Amino acid sequence: MTSAASSSSRDLTVLTASDVDTVLAKMDLSLAVAGQAQVFAAYSNKDKKDEAPGVASIQLPLRHVLQTPAQSMLFMPARVPGTTAIKIVSVPKGGSDGLPGTTLVLDEVSGKVRAVINARRLTAVRNAAGSVLSMKILDPEGKKTPQNMVVFGSGAQADSHVRAFVAAYPSIKTVTVVARRSTPRSEALVASLAKAFPAVKVAQGVASFSAGTAEAGFDLSATVHAADIVCTMTSSEQALYGAKDIKAGSHHCLIGSYKPHMREVEDELIQRAGVVLVDSREACGHEAGELQNVTDDDLVEIGEVINSEHGAEAKVNSAGDVNVFKSVGLGVQDVAISALIVQEAERLGLGTIVPNYD
Repeated sequence: MTSAASSSSRDLTVLTASDVDTVLAKMDLSLAVAGQAQVFAAYSNKDKKDEAPGVASIQLPLRHVLQTPAQSMLFMPARVPGTTAIKIVSVPKGGSDGLPGTTLVLDEVSGKVRAVINARRLTAVRNAAGSVLSMKILDPEGKKTPQNMVVFGSGAQADSHVRAFVAAYPSIKTVTVVARRSTPRSEALVASLAKAFPAVKVAQGVASFSAGTAEAGFDLSATVHAADIVCTMTSSEQALYGAKDIKAGSHHCLIGSYKPHMREVEDELIQRAGVVLVDSREACGHEAGELQNVTDDDLVEIGEVINSEHGAEAKVNSAGDVNVFKSVGLGVQDVAISALIVQEAERLGLGTIVPNYD
C-alpha cells in the first residue's frame, strides 16, 4: 500500500475515518451545498431525461436490509450522472457508539471499485448541506441574516447542522442545543461547538415538550420563539415544540422522522407553512409522519425550486408565514457527497492506495 491519492484505473483508494475528517476540516462547505443542489435538481428531473437508451440518469433502487442477531445491515445503491455508489450502514440492535458506514464508489467505464470510504460522518454532512441549501434557495437574493438557531438532538446530525449553518450564515450569534436530558454526549457537543465558534454563544437547554417539563432556568417556548432557524434531528413520536411559539419568517428543517408514526412538529406548524419543501415528494409522502395529512399539491421538491419549475419558489414562499423543509434522505445525496470527498482527497493527496487491486 502507498499513501498517495493519485491512482491508476487498476488501483483502489481507501479513505479512513481520519482521512475523511481531514477532508471535511479543509473543505469549503459551499462545495457540498453545490453538490447537493446538482443531485436534487437531477432527481426532480429524473423522469425527463435518459443519459443513453435504457440508462436512466438517476437510479435509486429500494434499499435492501439483511438481519443478523446483532445488526440490521442496510445496502443502498444509487447512481447520478457520472457516478455510481453503494452505501452500507449497520444499525445495532443494542447499544453502540454510532452507526458504522462504508461507501463503495465505482468507476462507470471499467466497472471497477474506485474507492472505499468510511461514511460514518457523511450522512450527517450531506443532510446538513441539504438543509442549508433549503434556506438559501428560498432566499435567492441573500436577504436573510439569521441570528438565533435552535437544534433538537445532540448527535452527529446536530453537530453537522450547527457547523454548516454557522459557516453559511456568519450572522448567527446564538445556538441552543435542546436535549431531553443532559448527557456526556450533549455536554461534549456544546463544548466542541463553543470551541469551534468562539464568537457564537452556544448553550444547552434540557426540556421535553411532550412531557411539559424543562430544566430550571430554561424557557423552551421563549427560546423557540426567538429562533430564526430550527433544526430537528430526533426519533420523536411527539412534537418537540409548540407551533404557537414560533415567529413569522423562521425556517424549520425537519430531519429526524422517517416512519409514518414519527413526528417532530405539530400539524399547526405544517399548516402555517402552507406548502412544505421536501427532498422527495414520493418518499416524504410515504415516510414522513408530519406529512401524512398533506396532499402532494402542498409539497414542492427542492429540486423543482432549483430547476425553477412552475414558480416553485414563489409557491413555497407565498403559502404561509414560515418555511418548512422536510427530508427523509435520498441515496443520490450519498453518491454526491462521496464523489466530492474522493475528489477533495485526491486534491489534498490523502488516502491509501492499494496498487493493482484489480
